[in-house]
Amino acid sequence: MTDMQIVDDYLADLALTEHPLDADFLAQLQSRHVAKHTFNSVSAVLKHPMPLEVDHLFTKIIQKQFGGYCFEHNKLVFNVLNSLGFEVKRLLAKVVYNRDIEVPRTHRATLVTYKGTRYLLDVGFGPQGAIYPLKLELNKPQQQGHMTYRISQNQAQEYCFDVLKNGEYFTLYTFDLNHYSEADCELSHFYSHKHPNAAFVNNLVVSKKTLDETHSLRNGEYHHIKANHTDITEIENIEQLHQLLTGLFSLNIDEAISAYLFSKFVKPA
Repeated sequence: MTDMQIVDDYLADLALTEHPLDADFLAQLQSRHVAKHTFNSVSAVLKHPMPLEVDHLFTKIIQKQFGGYCFEHNKLVFNVLNSLGFEVKRLLAKVVYNRDIEVPRTHRATLVTYKGTRYLLDVGFGPQGAIYPLKLELNKPQQQGHMTYRISQNQAQEYCFDVLKNGEYFTLYTFDLNHYSEADCELSHFYSHKHPNAAFVNNLVVSKKTLDETHSLRNGEYHHIKANHTDITEIENIEQLHQLLTGLFSLNIDEAISAYLFSKFVKPA
C-alpha cells in the first residue's frame, strides 16, 4: 500500500475522512483511536514478531484490529499526520510513575505543532493516557472527562506528563524536545518487547478508553473505571478471560491462546 492509501483507510476507519485538518481533527483522531484500538502487550507476551514497518502496523492495528503498544500505535499515527502535512516530532519518554529515578526512554509519543500551538499527542499510553492531545502549556490543568492532566517541568528542565490523583499531581512520564530518529525508537522498542525484565514481556495488559469510562485488564484483574467508581473483577477461569479478550476487547485469538495466557499471567502454577 502507498502512504496515502494507508492514510485514507486509517481516516475511514475512524470516520474522519471529511473532517477539516485542524486542532479538533487532532482531538478527534486521538479520542477515536484510543476508544477503538486496544493498547495491549499480547504480541510481546506471545513472543510474536513485532516489526515497525508502517505497512505491518496498519495491517495489525487497523485491518486485523489487534492493537499494540506505544511504539506501534504512535508510529502509525506519526506517519499518518506527517503524510497529511502536520508538523510532527518524535518524542521518547521515560516512564517514571512519580519516582525520582533514572530509567531508559521506553515510551514513544508525538509532538504536533499546529498554528503555533504545540500539542502532546499520545495514542499509546493505555488506561492512564489522555483522551485528547494536551497543549504544551506549563502548569495549566487540562480537564478531560473525570481526569485532569497537566504539563509541568522538573528540576532537570524535562517536561512532565502529570495526572491528578487524590488531589495531587502524579508524574506518569518525562520527556524532552531533543531530536530522536526512527533508529532511536527501534532500539527502545527492541528493549521493551525483548528484554527479560521489560514490563510488557512480564505482564498481560489490555485496555481501551473513552471520555466516560476505561476498560483495563492487567494479569488477573479487570477494572471498569468510571468517574466516581471502579469495579474490579478477579479473573477466575479461562472462559472468563477469553470472553474479555475476544468480546470486550475484540481481539481475534483462539481459546488455546487464552488458556496459555491464563496459565502464565492469571493463575500461574
